Amino acid sequence: MCQYLFVYGSLMEGFFNYNNHLKGKVLERKVARTRGKLYHLVDKGYPAMINGEDYVYGEFILIKDFYKTLKQLDRVENFFGENNEDNEYNRVLKEIEVLEDNTIQKAYVYMYNCKDMRRLMSENIYIPHGNWRKYMEDISKSVG
Repeated sequence: MCQYLFVYGSLMEGFFNYNNHLKGKVLERKVARTRGKLYHLVDKGYPAMINGEDYVYGEFILIKDFYKTLKQLDRVENFFGENNEDNEYNRVLKEIEVLEDNTIQKAYVYMYNCKDMRRLMSENIYIPHGNWRKYMEDISKSVG
């Protein structure tokens, strides 16, 4: 059974959901990427990954108390169960490329449960380089 998570948004080290839910629980962290397409949800302040052929960059992590922590993260990500139409994010198993050793691993990823693609594309910000941390750093530089 897989016990790894790939995080690409607010669950990455240094962001608000990491501080609230993962700080002190990460046993291993590696820079990684997976295939997808990344948007910044303007009205929510966090990213959404959908299926696509871009690379989305994030962290491949091993956490202690994996299943207990996963249940907490399911609540954070509004994941209520497989195939539940009320999910904001679906928790799926995906292939992840760990960049430090170029290995392919499997990890759980929270993928955005997009119900209206046209709305997602028109009301939010597409991040073509697939790196939400860089996107957030660029925003803070332009504001500050």
